[in-house]
Amino acid sequence: MKTYIGNLILMCCLLCSCHQPTNNPHLYDKGVSQELAALRKQEIKELKYKLYFAIPEQKSVPVNGKITIEFNLDMPQEIILDFREESEKIKSVSVNGQTSHYDFRNEHIILPKNNIIKGKNDITIQFIAGNQSLNRNDEFLYTLLVPDRARTLFPCFEQPNLKATFTLQLDVPTEWKAVSNTYITKEEIKSTGKTVTFAPTEPLSTYLFSFVAGKLEQKEYTEGDRKISAYYRETDPDKVAQLDTIFKQVAASLNWLEEYTDVPYPFAKYDFIILPGFQYGGMEHTGATLYNDTQMFLSNNPTPDEELRRTQLIAHETAHMWFGDLVTMNWFDDVWTKEVFANYFAALITEPLFPQINHQLNWMKTYTAASLSEDRTPGTTAIRQPLDNLQNAGLIYGQIIYNKAPVMMVKLVELMGKEAFREGIQEYLKTYAYANATWDDLIQILDSKTEQDLSAFSDAWVNQKGMPVINFERSGNQLTIRQQDPYQRGLNWPQKFNITLCGERDTTIEANLTNSQYHLTLPFTPTHILPNTDGRGYGLLVPAATVSIGCWSTGKK
Repeated sequence: MKTYIGNLILMCCLLCSCHQPTNNPHLYDKGVSQELAALRKQEIKELKYKLYFAIPEQKSVPVNGKITIEFNLDMPQEIILDFREESEKIKSVSVNGQTSHYDFRNEHIILPKNNIIKGKNDITIQFIAGNQSLNRNDEFLYTLLVPDRARTLFPCFEQPNLKATFTLQLDVPTEWKAVSNTYITKEEIKSTGKTVTFAPTEPLSTYLFSFVAGKLEQKEYTEGDRKISAYYRETDPDKVAQLDTIFKQVAASLNWLEEYTDVPYPFAKYDFIILPGFQYGGMEHTGATLYNDTQMFLSNNPTPDEELRRTQLIAHETAHMWFGDLVTMNWFDDVWTKEVFANYFAALITEPLFPQINHQLNWMKTYTAASLSEDRTPGTTAIRQPLDNLQNAGLIYGQIIYNKAPVMMVKLVELMGKEAFREGIQEYLKTYAYANATWDDLIQILDSKTEQDLSAFSDAWVNQKGMPVINFERSGNQLTIRQQDPYQRGLNWPQKFNITLCGERDTTIEANLTNSQYHLTLPFTPTHILPNTDGRGYGLLVPAATVSIGCWSTGKK
């Protein structure tokens, strides 16, 4: 009996401990710790946000807000919400229709479990919206919530793998327009302005939710069944006339991506807003992509490079609709995946449109050179970096993410082949649609499409820092290429590049480095050997002892 009672007590303690978040102090750290994100992902189901903002015409007047958060639980829990604002901005909190006590600590609204029930719960909070991410101007405002700034605007579960539907209602001045991720379902004129109600979104991460309101011009474009709206503040008629070209490029990018991925455009609409002073070139909010006006409205006589950059920007942001929005990283340590996809597919979309430009040279200048300049230093990092807290997400952006990752992607496609890669991408999008995936989830799918060891490839190129030292040695008509890991981890970086042999005739051969050593039998004895003549090789290339600028001499004249 004592044993039975003892076991019963032990089981009760274990069951209780499974649902006592107070046991882990990191749950209450500022920001969003990995521990908190993991706990909430396990517990929170069927998440919905209903948001209301009252936007006054004067930017000095506070924006009042109200949010209702609906979700399901398997068991009553303490609930930890994120709100990076002063406690005075929280006006009231109710849980399941009852006014609730709460604790505000380290940017969190902490609700005790006594009002939380098994099954469906709803939390309603009235608050004053934070100004940090509202970007308020005299006649317009816009939200920009990447990477973790939704919590500066409204209380929420701020983590990318808790996707939710958002239903938005705005009160705005009568003469203002309002744009958000979905269509307007109702617009009601009142004595104090107008109320605009939007349809619920598809499942989105918090950083992808957005709205714009202000004095905006609007132009529509139709191609077949596709309808696109542009909103802007530009008044120069010559610049506004460029919208026809912009519309066609947006539509062309959408068509290309639908055909390549075999996934129709996955959101209710595709509108874009061109804004003066926008912080980035663009931001891929579903249904409300934001662009910087200087990147979109070009001068009267733009250079080919300026036109190319605009087309690349449009293709980049459009690619994000599938890569980043439809399928989103599980945690921001994989934020680079959405960027590498967008860069890679933007290049495929735009290159045929500008045949007069040397795209391979541009790629080398833009990505390879910048990546090498960082990767050669002692302070280099891996593409994939650990992230313990979402508040530090901005620290992992850098040249390695934006420049080495595209280089890696090209190597990956070369290794497995374009068609196998495309098949894997299509399966990946359909498997994780409206959900989240890690880089390892993608590699697992791609690995099933090829005989190559993509796990080893990923470990060297993505998970580990640095680049190889590539040595060349010639003996007679034998050429040996050796890769060395400068950090002595035994890594090998699979890659291909061309070698040009000069002599009685010039011949180019391809080196396929799949192991630490690669042997080539040369078709003749060359007078000179030029390694990496196509620029695909990545690393510190060290020719044999006799070296001259631009070529590697065999010593024979």
